[in-house]
Amino acid sequence: MFEKLDDFLIRVAIAALIILLGMVIAKLIKKFIIKLSKNVIDHGSLTFIGSCASISIKIIFIAIALAVLGLDMSVIVGSLSAVSLGISLALRDTMNDVAGGIQILFTKPFVIGDYVQIESQEGVVSRIEILFTVLQTFDHQEIIVPNSTAVSEILINYSKEKYRRIHISFPVALETDVDACIQLGNQVLESEAEWVQNNMQKEVVIDKIGDHSMTIGIYAFVPFEKYWECLCRMNTVLQKKRKEAGILPASTSIVIQSSPEQ
Repeated sequence: MFEKLDDFLIRVAIAALIILLGMVIAKLIKKFIIKLSKNVIDHGSLTFIGSCASISIKIIFIAIALAVLGLDMSVIVGSLSAVSLGISLALRDTMNDVAGGIQILFTKPFVIGDYVQIESQEGVVSRIEILFTVLQTFDHQEIIVPNSTAVSEILINYSKEKYRRIHISFPVALETDVDACIQLGNQVLESEAEWVQNNMQKEVVIDKIGDHSMTIGIYAFVPFEKYWECLCRMNTVLQKKRKEAGILPASTSIVIQSSPEQ
């Protein structure tokens, strides 16, 4: 009996070593593939493949470990198939994320390094994994976007175009001189003359007229990589020039007058 127990414990130890070896190899393979991605243009494809390879290697070594314990491989394969079916039904959302990752891999709506907006989240694509995509924001925060969301929701890839449009709007009182507002907007555009594209949309217009106010819109195209710099500087110039010109923002206050007593 002790001989059988010793034999079983030896097999358990061997199985544990096999699983541990599989985890180490899977990690090394993933690191190696990700390292290779630094030398190619499409980083996303290799990082995705690295995640798939890591998971596949782990599954293979677990199956080998179970075989070492004396389980029949046909039983293991059948069990894994049944478990896979159950897991796929229970984790439908996760499987959608995997399918989304495969779709990203082949259709390439974005690649690592692109600046994208998915729903209300935006940032630079830093990683594309088997289940999710990671965006890096300008304030050095990581946004995790499920791959199913990345392929099913509206996606804007700003890196696809060389220029990006700036739109600055500011409300003013309805009685404000329109020519003064247009002159103010032109001064804001002139402050970034180095980057504003003259052969593309460049104008100051009335975006909207309300009951008590109107909204002035400033439109211009600048190089994509200069977008945030130009936008911040133009907002600063707008605020300074607005005060100098005495153009006040639209008032939201309501004046209530009481009628004289009868």
